[in-house]
Amino acid sequence: MKKVLIADDHSIVRLGASVIIQGAYKDVEITHATTYNEILDHLKSNRFDLLLLDINMPGGNNIKAIKELLAAQSDLKILVFSSYDENIYALRYIEAGAVGYLNKNTAMDELAVAIQHIQDRGKYMSETVKDLYVQKLISNKSNLQMSNPLYKLSNREMDVAKHLISGQGILDVSALLNLSSSTVSTYKSRIFEKLQVNNIPELIELFKLHAVE
Repeated sequence: MKKVLIADDHSIVRLGASVIIQGAYKDVEITHATTYNEILDHLKSNRFDLLLLDINMPGGNNIKAIKELLAAQSDLKILVFSSYDENIYALRYIEAGAVGYLNKNTAMDELAVAIQHIQDRGKYMSETVKDLYVQKLISNKSNLQMSNPLYKLSNREMDVAKHLISGQGILDVSALLNLSSSTVSTYKSRIFEKLQVNNIPELIELFKLHAVE
């Protein structure tokens, strides 16, 4: 029997994903988690074949969560299932250890395709992510940063930036990422300097511009 953990704080998403997963596996046991801490609790007491992970959920909205989850179960296959743009975030999460990244705006049928790819090949990449991966392979770091300045940001800076562009303030980001407000302010200053923007509206426009590349 396959064991799958669905981690998402929206019940309708968990329900829809459950239906797809039950169709993908002949014999499957599905467990639900609504917070990052619940995921960790489940991993302490059970071994799972697949974790379907929403990265925008309480406690787990940072890239380092992937490594923490793999530390809890090293052979866990993590498929990130997120509303965040794959053009910006997918490669970072895959490089961190996820076996795939699927945007929630994709038709639910693609979830079945992703699961089948993971069963057969161990990984899943959409055509968009494949193109990004090829681009990264054939480009050196400086060329990549010139074509998309968001690659100048570290993973931690990306974590901070994505919350800033969603309308979160310094104190909000501090609580979400478990960082001091002064540390978040420092990250914010670095982000603005690296991307050569002066305010949040300019940061939002830059993210919009490079999300469609």
